[in-house]
Amino acid sequence: MLIRRLYAHERRLYADHLKRLSDSDRRLRFAGGGMTDARIDAHVAGIDGDALILAALDGEMVVGAAHVSIAGAVAEVGVSVDSGHRTGGTGSDLLRQAVAFARNRRAEKLYTLCLSDNRAMMALARRTGMTLHADGGEAEAFLDLPPPDAATLCREASTGLFAVFHDWAELVEAYGEALSQSLPAPQQPDPTLRPGLTFRM
Repeated sequence: MLIRRLYAHERRLYADHLKRLSDSDRRLRFAGGGMTDARIDAHVAGIDGDALILAALDGEMVVGAAHVSIAGAVAEVGVSVDSGHRTGGTGSDLLRQAVAFARNRRAEKLYTLCLSDNRAMMALARRTGMTLHADGGEAEAFLDLPPPDAATLCREASTGLFAVFHDWAELVEAYGEALSQSLPAPQQPDPTLRPGLTFRM
């Protein structure tokens, strides 16, 4: 599963992923109901340009995502995974990448809010070492973040390099197709002529 950062112009792919979530999954992801397709489009359009959207890709389709937004010393994260990709560790991989991104920006704490009945997110938070506090129907999870190190820098760099390599491969493929279409068809040899034979008058 390829995990990489989405460019700003690719955020429609993130919106498409969120809109594929069922009503119950949308309620769990956004800690409340009423997330229509129109509200999802508005939510994605309003995401700050400095925020990170990490995407787990199956081909060209976003099947999981982590949205990280940093305010001061706190990085807030939201994770979502398509129903058909929830048993391969995709959520854990996304959250680990999100932790590296937050540490590299000197965030001191990772935070997420979820509903108390969102057992998948609560289990994911515990596996990542987050401390959970449940109050009524909601649960908050916190993780103290150490300063960045070589490992976190390499982890974030890898997501950017994957994106660069992916785009480079697509560019080379497109260029090759355009070049092959612009070249004239090769001429067929004249069967009456034999190579190496010179005619003199």
